[in-house]
Amino acid sequence: MENGINTIGTLLGWSDLGLFTLLFAALQCVIGFWLQSRIRYSIKNEYDQKLEQLKVDLNFSIKKREEAALVAELLAEWVSKPEDLKTLNKLLWEASLWLPDQETLELNNLLAHEGNITTKQMIIKIRKIIQNGETSVTAADLTSFSKKSA
Repeated sequence: MENGINTIGTLLGWSDLGLFTLLFAALQCVIGFWLQSRIRYSIKNEYDQKLEQLKVDLNFSIKKREEAALVAELLAEWVSKPEDLKTLNKLLWEASLWLPDQETLELNNLLAHEGNITTKQMIIKIRKIIQNGETSVTAADLTSFSKKSA
């Protein structure tokens, strides 16, 4: 191996071989830094995407919870038979904006005392929307309180 280096050094000249070695080392260093930055960028990009997806999922979960609270407030307001219907109308219209078509129709029919769905069944239908179609809770599992007549 030493003979090979001596032969190359003699053919190119020792100063050219030294320059070539320095350039080759510099090129290796530049490629190393470039690869390192590419890997860092790739990892950072992947984590940024995952973080963004977590934020989207969290915001969606918060929105679902708010929508569920709106429906619960609407049904509680309706069951209390309020004199002022402004709040009841507002809640119904808000729920009608985000509920799927079938549930919007059923909710409106329920509040108009039409159709054959109960308040508890409506809660379960909306729960299924919020839970992505999965729930083991049934209408019979729900409790509601009402004033007893004297």
